[in-house]
Amino acid sequence: MTAASSTQKRYSFEAPPDPIPPSEITETVEAEVVIIGAGTAGLVCANSAVENGAAVVVIAASARPVSRGGSNHAIGSRLTRRLGISYDVGKSLKQEIDRSGGRIDQDKWSLFTRKSGEAMDWLMDKMEAAGYRTAIEAGDNDPDSLMSVLPGAHCFLGNSLSAAGQGQSLVVDTLARLATAAGARIFYDTIAEQLVRETGTGQITSVIATGPEGRYVRYVGTKAVVLATGDFTKDTEMVSRYCPETLPLVSRTPVDYSAGRTWGGVYSGDGHKMALWVGAAWQRTVPNAPMMSGGAGPAPTAYGAFKGLSVNRDAVRYGNEDVNRSHAGYVQMRQPDWKVFAIWDCDYARCMAPWYGRAFYGDPPQPVEDVVAGWERGVKAGSMMKADTIDGLAEKLGLDAAVLRTTVIRYNEFCDRGVDEDFFKRPGLLIPVRRAPFYGQSSSAPRLLIVCGGLRTNAKMQVLDTKDQPIPGLYAVGTIVGDMFANYYTFMPAGVNLGANCLTFGYLVGKAIANS
Repeated sequence: MTAASSTQKRYSFEAPPDPIPPSEITETVEAEVVIIGAGTAGLVCANSAVENGAAVVVIAASARPVSRGGSNHAIGSRLTRRLGISYDVGKSLKQEIDRSGGRIDQDKWSLFTRKSGEAMDWLMDKMEAAGYRTAIEAGDNDPDSLMSVLPGAHCFLGNSLSAAGQGQSLVVDTLARLATAAGARIFYDTIAEQLVRETGTGQITSVIATGPEGRYVRYVGTKAVVLATGDFTKDTEMVSRYCPETLPLVSRTPVDYSAGRTWGGVYSGDGHKMALWVGAAWQRTVPNAPMMSGGAGPAPTAYGAFKGLSVNRDAVRYGNEDVNRSHAGYVQMRQPDWKVFAIWDCDYARCMAPWYGRAFYGDPPQPVEDVVAGWERGVKAGSMMKADTIDGLAEKLGLDAAVLRTTVIRYNEFCDRGVDEDFFKRPGLLIPVRRAPFYGQSSSAPRLLIVCGGLRTNAKMQVLDTKDQPIPGLYAVGTIVGDMFANYYTFMPAGVNLGANCLTFGYLVGKAIANS
């Protein structure tokens, strides 16, 4: 399915602008490889290419290297081997196929599985030489084995960054410095406008960009141009076409090319559009997969959702709470007004122990007293509610007290019997809501990070046209790579977007182009 052929309507983002006249181009910069984007994917690709002998130019709309998060999944790195971390990769891939309804690109997942350890060792060499430490985030074991968050998300520590799942800014700053030291040239505040495809050969030979002075500059890549331009979530028309159900979650604030982690999308699909204008095809899987987090209430692990009693706007329980945050987002979107509420009592912290939060692999659990202290800070800040009675809690949350009271009574009966007759949650998570004080938290909508994917690519990350033929000279790495995810981004394994699309594929593409 392609953007042009899948519908009678022609969207504005599909229509190419008039070519920029050669007379308006004030300068030409030439290299073997031109990379568009200075995030993790672009800077990994730049380092890989330059250390394999290629002349590299990076152009970036941002004012500096950009990053978000810090979870980089890899399989079989030297650190995972040292810690004894392993899992059945065949079963993991089979689960991803199942979760996606068979609509993911298994060639790409196989490539990630086989090569991510090599790519991570390469990155760790650079980060450790720069004085940073690598750690593994704690996973989340599901006794039913359906929603386990597999260990393997590498993150980097140093300076003031010491929490799991952070530290990507250390990566991009280090990679930008190393690329420049090795001879790559990076041009910031430079917005790519149009790709140039030669008539006859069909080769993508260059990209025309607007520099900080507002003048057009042509950046020629004699071997390749690589798109590492991120997501398209901030373009509401593209989202309405490719992931319409998340449109209400998209932030309407202007694009900030230098932004870190934001909710509601980051970029507006500049690279996607430029590729479509020169004949690229959209990924096969539509709708695209959103990366989001949903639900309310405290969870004992980083990617797990609240496991206690969850109710909707009508104070009625609406499902099995034993899910991950990504699943909880979709469940939330099925509720009236998308509003959900978590209800728990003072014994919940003890009954749900151990608590790990954003812990590292091998860390001891968080003391129960610290968990409760965190709730009290939430109450003081207004993000949580607390009351001595269920009726009092209902009033503070804006729920019908009589209905909530009935819901709690029924739920507690299930807890006493050890059988959830409504949604069949496993007995170990049937924790009653009985002893004061009672706590509650609400969520008015899931939180959207990005909508994933976009361009149809093969396992070499060559961008394909509508006939599945590579567009000569055009590659894609990072979030823009299509068909890695379908239905939703599961966070199982955690950090696979950074670990696969950005690190592994960026590393392999840079090396392959340089050696071509």
